Amino acid sequence: MAKKLLIFLALSGLFWSSFSQDNSTSEIEKELANLSGLDLVDYINNNFYAIYSADFAHSLQLTRKAVKLSKKLNSPHKEALAQKNYGIILYLIGDYETALPAYLRSYDLYDSLNDKSGLAQLCNEMANYYQKQGEIEKALSLWTKSEHLAKESGDLRTLGTSYGMQAAFHWVRKNYKKSDPLYLKCHAIRLQQKDSVGLGYTYLDLADMERRKSNFEKAISYFDQSTEIRKAINDNQGVLENYKAIADFYFQTKDVQSAISFYTKAINESRAFGYPDLVRKSLDSLSSVLAMAGDFEKSLLVKVQAENLEDSLFNLERAKVISTLQAKYETQKKEQQIELQQALLEEQEATISRNRIALIASATVLALLIVIGALWRNRIRKKQELKLQQVKLQTKEAEITATISSQEKERARYARDLHDGFGQMISILNMNLKSLENGSKPDERQKVFASSSQVIEDMYKELKNICFDLMPQTLIKHGLESALREFVDRINETSKISIELNVFGLDERLIDLQEISLYRISQEWINNILKYSDAEKVTLQITRDEDEITLLIEDNGTGFDSRLLTAGKGNGWKNLNTRANLIKGELTLETEHGKKGNVLIVNAPSKLLIKNQEEVIA
Repeated sequence: MAKKLLIFLALSGLFWSSFSQDNSTSEIEKELANLSGLDLVDYINNNFYAIYSADFAHSLQLTRKAVKLSKKLNSPHKEALAQKNYGIILYLIGDYETALPAYLRSYDLYDSLNDKSGLAQLCNEMANYYQKQGEIEKALSLWTKSEHLAKESGDLRTLGTSYGMQAAFHWVRKNYKKSDPLYLKCHAIRLQQKDSVGLGYTYLDLADMERRKSNFEKAISYFDQSTEIRKAINDNQGVLENYKAIADFYFQTKDVQSAISFYTKAINESRAFGYPDLVRKSLDSLSSVLAMAGDFEKSLLVKVQAENLEDSLFNLERAKVISTLQAKYETQKKEQQIELQQALLEEQEATISRNRIALIASATVLALLIVIGALWRNRIRKKQELKLQQVKLQTKEAEITATISSQEKERARYARDLHDGFGQMISILNMNLKSLENGSKPDERQKVFASSSQVIEDMYKELKNICFDLMPQTLIKHGLESALREFVDRINETSKISIELNVFGLDERLIDLQEISLYRISQEWINNILKYSDAEKVTLQITRDEDEITLLIEDNGTGFDSRLLTAGKGNGWKNLNTRANLIKGELTLETEHGKKGNVLIVNAPSKLLIKNQEEVIA
């Protein structure tokens, strides 16, 4: 027992050896040397991710300085962000008791400023904190609040973060029905924003999904994409977390040697970087792998080391920290009381007459400013409302014109198809019937009957194709998923292009207006890809949850100038917008000239109330 204890102490001493710093720390110091005051606070706040990714200890020092400076210079908005960043770095180094007051101070500041975007970001971090402490109800409530605030403020980046955190929460509990759609929504937002940092996380999530489905090669590919992105943006912390994730993957697939290699790499580099929480997790997992390999003695030593590190992070200083916080609180309270008494004494020294004059003058000026401001604001509001109404009328006229034009073109096409196709076949059939009037021989009549039967069969096929273009019966009888499946299968049979269809959350049918609009948008956009794009592969995906429906069509064709489509004279884009507007949806096109890959996204509410479904443009 004594021998094992000595070995354990030696390993512990090795772990707590000095940490190395990244070269980027010196570069940050050079930038900071020329800054002071609020400029210094802004630099620390705006470059927080790069700072803490390079060095935890240095980032703790800088965020503490940003908090003090912003508070001293009376800048509540900058202090709110600085307090949030300070709480994050305290959480990452395991100082949970000190992190919570920083989070709560940031919350009060953002709330007083009515900054919904800032509150949404903070709620995500606080939810993660409470989840770590085992307070699940608080965590779920804060994630829900973050999602609503992000939508209200139009903060897509924070909305994607909220989706990703909630997905991870459900994933751990094996609630994949909830986690998978949330991961896909998060990834769609990161792609839409071209967010390298966010994509570094979402590719890991996709890798886990593929690993669960036993698509191991695809999972490794996603891991590699995430690691490449994080190395490119110097996200050292993210690279370390990737090593741990890859090791977990090999552990789960029972590739013991690869798992040991990556766990060891994660432990050594996390120690050097100063990331003790990741060291603890990696040690714990390495212990399990060693046990699987049959090396039980080494497994036990590593397990003891992991538990000792966990105790040092969570338990050993808890009572001391609480006592320190209480003392700080009492000291701050006494200082505030002294300052209040001094302020009261200074106020009593002023003359009553001067205060009265100043009060009357201030009230008069304030009243005038309020009246003038209200009148001016009302005038501006009316102008904006009039301008908005004019834009809406112009948009509506353009949509009506585009709709009428499209309908006329469709009618002309169907008339041409009927004339050229059916007209020809009817003529042939008429000639066959007339040939029977001449008293043909039995064997000739048999040929006529066979030819006529073939003509009738061709007429039936032509009629089915025309009916499918007008309104697929599968859509009416079986719903959107079945209709899209039939549409995709027809195209895949041609071997010209490969289309993959993924549908999530359509266990129940949508209303007719939603199904027809989403089907027509998919049909028209994919037909455009077939006509004009060099794409070889297309992914058609529909995701539905309680709040919204998302249609995503992604192809690997060459990108183009989107203005040629959106501002062109044709009716294609106008038709797509018209159908999206019918279901209160928003249409987004992501493409770049000369680069591979195009994405069309439609976001619409799940529940749609309409007075008349005959508004559908079939």
